[in-house]
Amino acid sequence: MQYSEVIAQMKRRADCLLRGDLDNLVKEYVFPFPVDLLSTRLVVCNPEDGRAMLDLQRKSLIERGVTTLHPEVTAIDLPRTGRLRIWVDWHEMAPTQDAVRVSSAVYYCSVHGGQLKFEMINYVRLSMPEMQPQFAALALSA
Repeated sequence: MQYSEVIAQMKRRADCLLRGDLDNLVKEYVFPFPVDLLSTRLVVCNPEDGRAMLDLQRKSLIERGVTTLHPEVTAIDLPRTGRLRIWVDWHEMAPTQDAVRVSSAVYYCSVHGGQLKFEMINYVRLSMPEMQPQFAALALSA
C-alpha cells in the first residue's frame, strides 16, 4: 500500500466521521476491535458498538466546534505478513478555539483488496481526556 493511499484513506475517515457517515467507518474494523485509551481498554465486539463509540467521538467533536480533522501520518511500518502499524496525529480545527487540539494514535492494520482494515487502535495522546469516562462506561455496557 502506497503512502499516498494511506493518507487518502485517513482523510476520508476524518471526513466520514465529521459527516456522520459512521457505517462506512465501521465496515473497516475487524471485530473484536480493541481500543486502548491511555489507561482504559475498550473492546468493541460488533458493528453496533463500533458505531456507538464513533458517535460518541463525533458528538464531542461537534460540541467543541471542530469543523475539520487533519490526519498527519507520522510513520508507517513496513508491512509484514499483510499487517502494518500506522502512527497518526489528528489535528482538530475549530474556528472557536485558539489552539489546535491533537490526538495521537497507533493503528494496527491489515490490508485487504488494497484497503486498510483496522484491527486495533492505541491512543497515546488524547485531545479529549474528558471523553475517557464515557468510553469506559461504553466498555462496561458492551
